[in-house]
Amino acid sequence: MDIKNKTSDEKKELAMNPNTPVEVLRKLAKDEDWQVRWEVSENPSTPVDVLRELAKDEDWQVRWEVSENPSTPIDALQDLATDEEVTIRTAVAKNPKVSSKILIILFEYEKSFNDPYKPVIKALYDHKNLPAFAKRVIETLYKDWI
Repeated sequence: MDIKNKTSDEKKELAMNPNTPVEVLRKLAKDEDWQVRWEVSENPSTPVDVLRELAKDEDWQVRWEVSENPSTPIDALQDLATDEEVTIRTAVAKNPKVSSKILIILFEYEKSFNDPYKPVIKALYDHKNLPAFAKRVIETLYKDWI
């Protein structure tokens, strides 16, 4: 399929459609329009190697959608756990498939700030995969937040 002559809106429609062929999603993931890449990153049919690349996208909104995509591989979620954008870290903390190891990495990263982001700490505390010792630390340090 030739996407060169498609409008931005047409590309976005293709990018969000779970039935779009993988080769088209690969091309759309490299589009100059961040909104097209954003739609690709949200698509559950996007291949994991493409999601890994989109996890490094310059636009935080694209990375945010990758952090929420149920198909995102664990290694990409680990990279996103220390993203500079708090919305991305919060999304990683809420992702049901994130491992306890990644949650601890995220907690240590968040704890390193003078002013940790409350929604990240709350999402970590509420996550079923957070180890009990980390919950106790959160209860001790941030009891007013949970």
